[in-house]
Amino acid sequence: MRDQLTSARHGIRTAPRRPQMGSVRVRQLVTLTAVSAFFVLLVAGGAASALSITTAAITLPEVTLNGTDQTISGTTTAWRVDANGETGGWNVTVSSGSFTNGGSGTIDVSNFEVRLLDADIVLVSGDPTVPGSTQTTFAALSATPLKIASAASGTGNGVYDLTPSFRLTVPAEVVTGSFSATLTVLVSAGP
Repeated sequence: MRDQLTSARHGIRTAPRRPQMGSVRVRQLVTLTAVSAFFVLLVAGGAASALSITTAAITLPEVTLNGTDQTISGTTTAWRVDANGETGGWNVTVSSGSFTNGGSGTIDVSNFEVRLLDADIVLVSGDPTVPGSTQTTFAALSATPLKIASAASGTGNGVYDLTPSFRLTVPAEVVTGSFSATLTVLVSAGP
């Protein structure tokens, strides 16, 4: 007989599995998902623009705990930056808190990493000078915003899709429970 996983809207779900008759092995299943939020920061002065970003959830695969730290890859669909009318450049930053289960369980935010390859920044419409990535290798997230993309002044007047990659190291000693973290994505005027 096995314990049933309870459904959770977002986050990590873990549940111990009871061994079958004659077995002494206990497995734990970890299900991971991250929630993203977006914000827009406009700098006063100059011509008004419609600077905005639309994000998507980050999907992380299930993990069966095996007594060792495990690193898994997360995926998301494209995040759309609408920078029509923005001629002074712009940038995108990402920050996050630690994953918590509402009790004593925590997966430190330093285990959650992001990167954005230049090939994953695509022109949808507008200025053909595609913004560049400022984070082409995986870097740990924190509460401090990490710049992942930038359009130089005089470029980036258009709509662009960004598709960052994520990875999370799940510690071997993670406790069972439902974990969640909020990712904050900010698009700001200026390179």
